[in-house]
Amino acid sequence: MIIRNARVFIDGKFNECDIRTENGLITEIGTNLEGEGYDRKGHYLFAGFIDTHFHGACNVYCGDSLESMREIARTIPQYGVTSYVPTPIAKNDEETRNRIRTIRRAKNEPGARVAGIFLYTDYKHRSIPYYPISVVPTREDTLRIADGDLSDILAVLYAPELDPDCSWTSWLRENGVLPLIGFTEGTGEDVHQAVKHGARLTDHFPNGFPLLDHHKSTAVTQCLLEKDLYMQLNGDCIHVSPQFITMILKLKGDDHVIGVSDSSPLMGKPEGEYMMGDKKVYIRDGAVRDVNGKLVTGCHTFDENMRTMYANGFSLETIGKIFTENAAEAYLLKDRGKIEVGRKADLVVMDEDLYVTRTMINGEWFFVK
Repeated sequence: MIIRNARVFIDGKFNECDIRTENGLITEIGTNLEGEGYDRKGHYLFAGFIDTHFHGACNVYCGDSLESMREIARTIPQYGVTSYVPTPIAKNDEETRNRIRTIRRAKNEPGARVAGIFLYTDYKHRSIPYYPISVVPTREDTLRIADGDLSDILAVLYAPELDPDCSWTSWLRENGVLPLIGFTEGTGEDVHQAVKHGARLTDHFPNGFPLLDHHKSTAVTQCLLEKDLYMQLNGDCIHVSPQFITMILKLKGDDHVIGVSDSSPLMGKPEGEYMMGDKKVYIRDGAVRDVNGKLVTGCHTFDENMRTMYANGFSLETIGKIFTENAAEAYLLKDRGKIEVGRKADLVVMDEDLYVTRTMINGEWFFVK
């Protein structure tokens, strides 16, 4: 199959070229390729989106059941997502383990594929009532949460001050898992040492971090200064203001920021009152908040966040890097996430207004508008 005449996003810029796919892979990139194809003139062509911070959708949480995972996998390709990283929310470790087991069973379901699991642990350190639990990370505890198997675990959330000698951080990297900084009140030095020993990313920055304090070196400041640290970013322009996003991009560059949806069971829901577990929440002005007005989670689709950033003046090239190629680079995914010969033929066609018109998974059109 050949996709012709689209504006193809490769290495941070748009190119006028054709893409050939065969047997689920991208096999050729060039001009005037011969063979049967689809003309996408005037449309954008991106690598399939990888959503790396995804709690749920379709009224369900990741890992609720095998059928709920199937529904998520069937639904999110219409928003351009071809791979995602389930980020299970649970009340306790046993529920987490059950969710992980379910997610593992759903790895090969049709639709968007599970690229790995993001363990959203209690390895947090925040002295505010909303996050009262703080558990020190250990090898034994992490293995227990992961059901004794790290093979599908892509990343683990933690506050670096809870691992002062960085032995746990180093152990994770040695086992192919990415330590991911978030919900921390640590110092700049805590962050620096964590990065030095293998921490690679932040949780959707700067949510979950204390406010900036210019009197001292804080985790927020150091995260911005660490040149090798990638940052998840919720691009709804509610979790983070457009002005703060601009500052992040100026300090980090658009090659070290990763767009995420922070999707929840309320993804795409209209404004109103909802229950999330035993908590009452409200969607108002596009934000999910609790009864006290605290921002709780995301409710926008992945492609909607791209349109929001575009409407706020960010360039298509910056949006392309943030929402497509950077995730694969940051998470060391070499088989997808970029339009390159040999990678999976996971592709997304968007119109000039950044609405998804087609999504290809493994070389086949899974969603056609």
